[in-house]
Amino acid sequence: MELLRDLESIALRHRGGVLSVGVFDGVHVGHRQVLSRAVERARGLGVEAVVFTFHPHPLGILRPAEEPLLIQTFGQKLELMREMGIAAVVWPRDMKSVLAMAPEMFFEKIVCGVLAALALVEGGDFHFGALGRGDRRLLEHLAGERGLEAEFVADVEVDGRRVSSTRIRGLIAAGSVAEAARCLGRPYCYLGTVVEGRHRGARLGYPTVNLYSPRFLVPDEGVYAGWATVRGRRHAAAISVGRAPTFRQAQPVVVEAFLLDFDGELYGDQVALEFIEHLRPQKAFANPEALRTAVAADCDRVRAILAEQGG
Repeated sequence: MELLRDLESIALRHRGGVLSVGVFDGVHVGHRQVLSRAVERARGLGVEAVVFTFHPHPLGILRPAEEPLLIQTFGQKLELMREMGIAAVVWPRDMKSVLAMAPEMFFEKIVCGVLAALALVEGGDFHFGALGRGDRRLLEHLAGERGLEAEFVADVEVDGRRVSSTRIRGLIAAGSVAEAARCLGRPYCYLGTVVEGRHRGARLGYPTVNLYSPRFLVPDEGVYAGWATVRGRRHAAAISVGRAPTFRQAQPVVVEAFLLDFDGELYGDQVALEFIEHLRPQKAFANPEALRTAVAADCDRVRAILAEQGG
């Protein structure tokens, strides 16, 4: 898969393909339906499946104060698209100018001009152009005038409700990580750098890695079963999100994890935490010994839950 930044120099082999346009924030199960269909259509036509996407989120450019926290890095997005068979991803250098284009101009200049698309595949709630003024009806009209096919994939529902990035963010923020995983099609993965903490876990016999990632969405306070991937290896992990209430000292929310089968220091390393299941809320224990007993029980539950899932 190729990443294309310069709209003025798109190679001929990337023109004349099947195109999908969107932020694809999270590449959730709904997005995957769209992208899978684009790949299927492209293979049937003997051309490439091409994605035109945006990073950071358009709100980060148009209304920075409203930019949503990350549920996925741009690199993670690209990797998922590559695995699905997308041949090229167009990520314009001058996003601000692209976002300011009227829908009709975007269609003529980008879809027909730069990319010379043969067909488009989008979700049912697709919007494009400045202020999102372009919608399905307008795209169908413009495509019809140019003799292009515009196909719209039906929304995907999980647990009886439409999947969207907004819904997924709400689930993660509420600690409903198992439901969020069903919407994403994979566990929510929080990516952070290991920083030095207060070493309370080590004193309890459960040394944790404290993660710092200012732009990632943090799940609700609580204890979770999960996986931690570091240095190319995956370890079972008991994950804590909270303020250490047992120690009754005001502090910000901390994301930390005890890796069940790891021994060593990881300061400065990047760790990917997959949140599998919420175990319990945070609570203040009577003393450190009571907390130690609870952490031991948490670790036992983590092993059991991951074993049930074939981990």
